[in-house]
Amino acid sequence: MKIIAHRGASGEFPENSLLAFEQAIQQKADGIELDVHFHDKSEEFILLHDCYLDKSTNGQGHFNQYSLAELTQLSLGQEQKLITLSQALSAIAGRTLVNIELKTVSSDMSVINAQLHVLQSNINKAIKNDGFSSKQFVLSSFNHHILSQSKKILPNIDTGALISHNPIDYARLAKNLHCQTINPAIDCLDQALIEDAHQKGLAVWVYTVDRIEEIQFCQQLKVDAIFTNFPKKARDHLKQL
Repeated sequence: MKIIAHRGASGEFPENSLLAFEQAIQQKADGIELDVHFHDKSEEFILLHDCYLDKSTNGQGHFNQYSLAELTQLSLGQEQKLITLSQALSAIAGRTLVNIELKTVSSDMSVINAQLHVLQSNINKAIKNDGFSSKQFVLSSFNHHILSQSKKILPNIDTGALISHNPIDYARLAKNLHCQTINPAIDCLDQALIEDAHQKGLAVWVYTVDRIEEIQFCQQLKVDAIFTNFPKKARDHLKQL
């Protein structure tokens, strides 16, 4: 079972920060998950889970009210600053898999296309300059319009359909989207969903799994990967199990 560091090693270090990513690598995570929002003024992706800044930075208000220069001066704590996707990929430098969660909510295809082309540019740059291969990237989203369109613009990048429910048709939605993974919340995970996904050739990546009981539950159900805020603790729990 793979261990993916959720926003980096975010249980101990500021989420979506260079420090959290470096620690995740040092803790031997199999991959890093990070969140990106599209910044309209600069047409850059910034690493941020919530669109309002007060949850994880010392800023206030919506991130699109700020310039990129202002955003990248905001503190995440522990001497960490808010960063761009390009900065993150340069720092990770191909040392591990990266799961990029795109937070866009729009279903406007012109908006989606524009953002996917910027993402394509970021990924191509990382492959050229930062030691990545295309197989080290996964694009995930709750916005399944993005996943569908990404197959046209980023055909070589794996995709994962994020869900927070147990669909009546189980994993069919991910199969129809030509995804490689279905990514359910731990709270709605059950055996039937996993079995259906595996029968359809899909891997199951579950978020967010921190408790030892949840790690054990996922292992028993033959989950393929877990997203966790504590990659070292998760690894240690797996060894004990």
